[in-house]
Amino acid sequence: MAGIQDDGLDNDTLQHLRSRATQLLFKEDWREYVAVCSRIIDAASSGDDRRLLCSTLAHRADARARLGDAAGGLADCDAALAAEPAHPGALLSKGALLRGLGRYAAAADCFRAAALASGGGAAADEARELAEQCRRLEAQAKSGVVDLSEWVLAGFAGKFPDLAEYVGSVEVRRSPHGGRGLFAVKNVEAGATLIIAKAVAIGRGVIPDAADSDEKMFVWKDFVGKVLEAAEKCPKTAALIYTLSTGEEHQDEPVVPDMVIFRNETEGDSLSDGTSAARAMGTQEAAHVDRILKVLDVNCLTEDAPAADVLGNNGVVNCGVGLWVLPSFINHSCHPNARRTHIGDHAIVHASRDIKAGEEITFPYFDVLVPVSKRREASRAWGFECKCDRCRFEAEDSILRQEILKSEKDLASGGDIGAVVVRLEEKMRKSVVRERQKAFLRASFWSAYSALYDSDKLMRKWGRRVPSEALVAETVADVVSGNESVLKAMLRGSRDGNGCGNRLEVEDKVVRIGRATYGKLVKRHAMRDLFRLTLDATNKINI
Repeated sequence: MAGIQDDGLDNDTLQHLRSRATQLLFKEDWREYVAVCSRIIDAASSGDDRRLLCSTLAHRADARARLGDAAGGLADCDAALAAEPAHPGALLSKGALLRGLGRYAAAADCFRAAALASGGGAAADEARELAEQCRRLEAQAKSGVVDLSEWVLAGFAGKFPDLAEYVGSVEVRRSPHGGRGLFAVKNVEAGATLIIAKAVAIGRGVIPDAADSDEKMFVWKDFVGKVLEAAEKCPKTAALIYTLSTGEEHQDEPVVPDMVIFRNETEGDSLSDGTSAARAMGTQEAAHVDRILKVLDVNCLTEDAPAADVLGNNGVVNCGVGLWVLPSFINHSCHPNARRTHIGDHAIVHASRDIKAGEEITFPYFDVLVPVSKRREASRAWGFECKCDRCRFEAEDSILRQEILKSEKDLASGGDIGAVVVRLEEKMRKSVVRERQKAFLRASFWSAYSALYDSDKLMRKWGRRVPSEALVAETVADVVSGNESVLKAMLRGSRDGNGCGNRLEVEDKVVRIGRATYGKLVKRHAMRDLFRLTLDATNKINI
C-alpha cells in the first residue's frame, strides 16, 4: 500500500472511498460511483496493489456499461487485463459488455477464459453457462432461428428467453407509395424470421380503464424520457434514431440508410462511411430533442404483449409503447405479408406468407379486422392514408360500396348480425366477386361473422345460408396474415372437418395458419401440442 500512501491516499482514506463506493453501488448512482472508482484507480496505478487496480477497473467497467459507455467500459477491461491477463472479474465484465454489443463470439471467449481463471466451483460453472448462452446467441444472430417451443409448452414459466438481434435478407429502399420502406432481398417463405430487434426503449403501464388518459400520458412521458436518455448515453443509438422519418421530409428525396448500421457485425460503432457515429451526427445532434420527439410521433409501435394464449401473458401489462428502429421502416398495409411478436424488449418480425424478392414488407399498425371506414380513421390518426389493394377495392367498388355502407350501419345500430352476414354473402355471390375480394370483405366484417358462429341461436336460424366457420376463418387468415382470434375460429370450426377435408388436411391448415400467426418461433410438433392444450382447456376438440 506504499504507493497509495505516496499518492496522498492513506489507508483510512482508501477505506472511506471503498465504503463510499459500496454505498453508491446500492443506490445505483453510477456517475458518482465511476468518479469514486476513478480516484481509487488513480491511486492504485501509482502503487503496487495490482489486485485492487484490476478489480476496481472491472467495477468501473460495469458502471460505465450501465451509463451506456460501452467504449469506456471495454477500455477499463483491457487496462485490467493488461495488468493481469487472467483476471476473472475483468474477463466477466468484458464478456458482458461484448454480449451487450452483440459480439457474441468474442463474449463467449471471455467467459470461457473467466471459467478457467476462476479455478472451478460455482463461479466457473456460471462462466461456462454464460459462454454456452453466447454460443447459442451467436448462432441465432447469424440464422434468425428462434425456438420457443419448450418455454411455450412449459406454460411460459420463468423469464423471457434470451434473444439475439438479427437482420435477415432485407434492406431499406424508396417505397413506390412514397417515403421509404423495407423490402425483401431474396424470396422468403412463410414463417421465416425477417428481423429480431431490441427496443431503444419501452414504456409500459397497467391501465385499469382504457379511457384513463392520465395513465397513458404517464406511460408516454416515461417512455420519451427513456428514449432521450438512451440517445444521450450512446451516439450510435442517437444516430440510428436520426435515420427515422420525422414526417416532415420531402417524400421525393428520402435518405436511404446503409444496412450496415443496423447490423452488429462491426467491431466498433462506425457507420458505413467509416466515420464514427458521434462525428456523423455533428456536434449539436445530441441536443435535438424536438427532432427526436417528431421521430417518436410517427415511428412508435404499440407493444403487442406476448401474444395472447400462445406466447403467454407474463404480467398484466395493458399498455405498452416502444421504439424499434429497423421495424419502424416497415410500412402499414391492411393486406400485410408480415407480422410482429413482442417478447420482452425484442420485436420479432416474420413473414406471414411467402414474400417474393423485391416485394415490400408490410405489417398492420392497427386492427385491420374492421370495415374500411374505421381503418381509414385509424390511418388518418397515424398521419397517412392507406392505399393498399384491399382499401382501394372496398372504397372504390361501385357495386359493393352501398352494401358495405349498409352493413356497417346495421352493425352500428344493433341489427341482426346473421342477416348482415347472409346479405353480404348473397351480394358477393350475385356480384361474381373473386375469392380474394370475398376474403377482404369477410375480414372487414369479421366481428359479425365471429359473433354469428359464437351464437347457437343465430346459427340455428342462419347457419345453412352461410359458409362454414373453418372456411371463412381460412380465407380471412390469408388476407390478414394470421391472427389469434381467426386461428381460434379455425380450431373451433374444424371440429368435424366440415368443409375443410379430412383430419390430416384440417391439421395442416390449422398449422399453416398458426405458422402465419406465430412464425417459426414454435416448431410444428410443439404447435400441434399447443393447439391440443388450448382446445382441451376450453373443452373443445382435439385435432
